[in-house]
Amino acid sequence: MRNKELDLLPFMRRWDMLPQPGGRILCAVSGGRDSMCLLHYLWRLGQREDFTVAAVHMNHGQRDTARRDELFVQNFCRERRIPCVTERVSVPEKAKEWGVGIEEAGRRLRYETFRRAAELTQSDRIATAHHAADQAETVLLNLLRGTGPQGLAGIPPVRGNIIRPLLETSRQEIEEYLKQNGIGHIEDETNGDTSMTRNRLRLDIMPLLKELYPGAEGSICRTAEILRREEEYWQAQVDAVLPPKGTEMDRADLLRLPYALRLRVLRALTERTRAGRKDFGAAHYEAMEELLCSCGGSISLPGGLVAVCRGGKFALETVKKAPAGAVLALGANRWGEFIITCRLENRDYLPGANEMALGRDIMECPLSVRACRAGDGLRLPGGRGRRSVKRLCADRGIDPGARDALPAFYAGESLAAVWPLGVDKEFRPRETDGEMIIIQINREIAGGYSNG
Repeated sequence: MRNKELDLLPFMRRWDMLPQPGGRILCAVSGGRDSMCLLHYLWRLGQREDFTVAAVHMNHGQRDTARRDELFVQNFCRERRIPCVTERVSVPEKAKEWGVGIEEAGRRLRYETFRRAAELTQSDRIATAHHAADQAETVLLNLLRGTGPQGLAGIPPVRGNIIRPLLETSRQEIEEYLKQNGIGHIEDETNGDTSMTRNRLRLDIMPLLKELYPGAEGSICRTAEILRREEEYWQAQVDAVLPPKGTEMDRADLLRLPYALRLRVLRALTERTRAGRKDFGAAHYEAMEELLCSCGGSISLPGGLVAVCRGGKFALETVKKAPAGAVLALGANRWGEFIITCRLENRDYLPGANEMALGRDIMECPLSVRACRAGDGLRLPGGRGRRSVKRLCADRGIDPGARDALPAFYAGESLAAVWPLGVDKEFRPRETDGEMIIIQINREIAGGYSNG
């Protein structure tokens, strides 16, 4: 008995996935079974429905076999005259640069690659090969992470110009399609690595769930569909109150919103940041909620973000990373966004608003600038003994994200000064000094400099 043919057309029409006549769909292809099924299916469907297909492949450079996968996809496309775009990127390098995990960096790079390829091939849609098992796994992972209803809605069939035609298709149907049509594929060796959370869920947990309840995958996907339709209503409410751009809102406006809507607005603000909401769970949104209801302050969040309440405003800001330490010499020195100028002045010189005065003999030690080390402190004139830089910044309302990017000046291994907090008593000019070191700090901005 012949197995039922795979028919994605009703699902694609329901979600308006088809391009206009004569249009093009760009298919993201890794070379694995799911993407090869999707590419071949769309290639055949386009011949009937008056659209063409192109392919995009990203070589992550993380496996010795990455070049093999790239050549496999290119050869498959060449045989069928399917335009194919390939890009090579270093996921580990970007993960380090962005301060995120390998999986998150890979996800971001993939979608950046897809969008560039779509422009190059003049494609109307970008198709990815997420299927029913991917949907069930995503919902379960989001449930365990505590992401709330929006996360339990799972992967949307359509987001912007991204379409997922296989989202209601089982892995068994995909394998049967490949068999019926004699389509080869590449096995990614990392798919068996159970040190990766999703692989562990797919290989160890999902089979147990299916033993207890054979229809588990379908039930999870149906629940996601229900929640997704409810989230469409909530999204309309969010859109009505979000500012046109940016990640700042009036604290009072947020507090007037119903609790359920307020949390969704916080998620929407998070999505506007470079970090996105991939690593955010319910605990992070609850922490932002508590911050809103407090008297002000700030909290650290995943992806190098900090949430801040000040002056009646709530904002999500990116933590600035301080550059590596650098030894200072007389004259102009660059340190990140700061231009630090060191010069000698007579003892009677009065430092300006963006200047600090240190004793002349400080130059006998290696004078350097770096981010302040954890636990270091200063003894400031008029202060109550040594106080940590963390506490001094908190007293002055300097946020943790900004604190970690302040220029701290070290004489050897001893903290001598932090801009703009001041100079430690030990390193201030002495009455007997004939000269002193003036450190002038200017922050580089577009079109010039600002003081301090």
